[in-house]
Amino acid sequence: MANSKKIVTDIGRGIKLEENLPVYLHRLNAQYNKYATVKGCMNYYVLKEVVLEQEEQKNDINKYFSVITDLLQKHILDREPVNEKTFEAITSVRSSVEYKMKNLTAFTDGYEIYEYVLNRIEGDVTGVVDFVDTNQLSAKMFRYVFSDNDTVVINSKLQLLVAQLPVRMTKNKFFDIVTNTLSIYKGGERYAVDEFCDMLRAAVLIKKPDGFETEYPYLFKVYEALCNADYKEITAKEYDELTQMLTNAAAIINAEASVYMLMQEVINDTYTLLLTCEASEENDKYEGYKAALTILGECIKADDMEVLPMQLGDRFMALEGVQEEVYEDIVVLEAGFEDAKNVDAEILAKHNLSNKICDLDKVSKLLSTSLFADLEDKTENDSDTADSAYIMKLRDAMTEDLKTLFEGKDRRVVRSIMSKLLSSMPTFMNSQQEIQNYFDYTLENCKDSSELSACSRLVNEIMDEA
Repeated sequence: MANSKKIVTDIGRGIKLEENLPVYLHRLNAQYNKYATVKGCMNYYVLKEVVLEQEEQKNDINKYFSVITDLLQKHILDREPVNEKTFEAITSVRSSVEYKMKNLTAFTDGYEIYEYVLNRIEGDVTGVVDFVDTNQLSAKMFRYVFSDNDTVVINSKLQLLVAQLPVRMTKNKFFDIVTNTLSIYKGGERYAVDEFCDMLRAAVLIKKPDGFETEYPYLFKVYEALCNADYKEITAKEYDELTQMLTNAAAIINAEASVYMLMQEVINDTYTLLLTCEASEENDKYEGYKAALTILGECIKADDMEVLPMQLGDRFMALEGVQEEVYEDIVVLEAGFEDAKNVDAEILAKHNLSNKICDLDKVSKLLSTSLFADLEDKTENDSDTADSAYIMKLRDAMTEDLKTLFEGKDRRVVRSIMSKLLSSMPTFMNSQQEIQNYFDYTLENCKDSSELSACSRLVNEIMDEA
């Protein structure tokens, strides 16, 4: 650790770069490799348990799992050299899982819009509506939001509540809020505001992923049923049918998404190992590293995962604390990575370090908390500044997209879309008083007793779980 801190400090000060930089990158590479091996073997163990428990064995999950297993066996256990085809294979399977998750996320977003509507008409359908003291509820929400002093926590709580509150504003007022939100990005990099706009479009399915209509036929059938329902004249039977379909679809999404999230983590671990495999022989001297490889190998061969803890008890014990210890060193080393990336290009070229810098940059993304992080660097055009004209251009395009989306939709659905977008944006209220006023206004101006009852129930559930 002390050695890592010293070399990071020296690189930051530009001291002996030609001597220190290769040593620094080699150490970071080795620590990444060790960390991903220990973490990866445990993730693979859990993933294989899940895969073996599936009722259907001939599906995409098994196909992707087979690719990952083959890569781990060949290049990590048998140590065959990696090549272009190796990285094509891992990139392809990573993209395939991302494709699946984009569709599952899109269906989740779409269902949330209509779940919002179904919740708010439940009282009308069942005839059961609770009395709501709006003043008391508003005061309780205010106390909930400001029970913490952390700004991030406050904003997170506010977004949760805004997602459930009645929407009582004109479309023009809503468009003004969108404009003001986009203006926050003025002077920043274009790719940041572009990504924000893409996120908003995806959240309300203005922008649907490829395969949305074909990848999951049942989920699309449910989505169409929700889109085409007449919420103004809905019967109790139709309401129950839609609610049951939504429940069934949610169960499918939860099951699929859980597997793919875990699989993506294993893919990222595997990708990391392939990028850092030159450190394998050096890491062989560490007991925890060798234990992780043994566990991985036995997992790959096993037909019954339950017997492994008994057979490999000492190997599992050898992993205790290794991941945490290595991660501490990685945190120290990563503090100097930006300085390493910005070293004079001539020095990097002289020591053939440019490709290693690029590989380790990918690894830092692969091991981040963002499982589906884009591994490609932004181009120069993507980094252009978002000036006023660019922001207004995006605003106009977003406004037109929303107007088109709103056309012909039941006002309840429109309000749901607006609510979803409001909760996806940074808070548009600038003071505690504005927040209190918003709570008061939305509740007092909601004259629909069924909607108000649903809002009270859902908001109280959020606050009571905290």
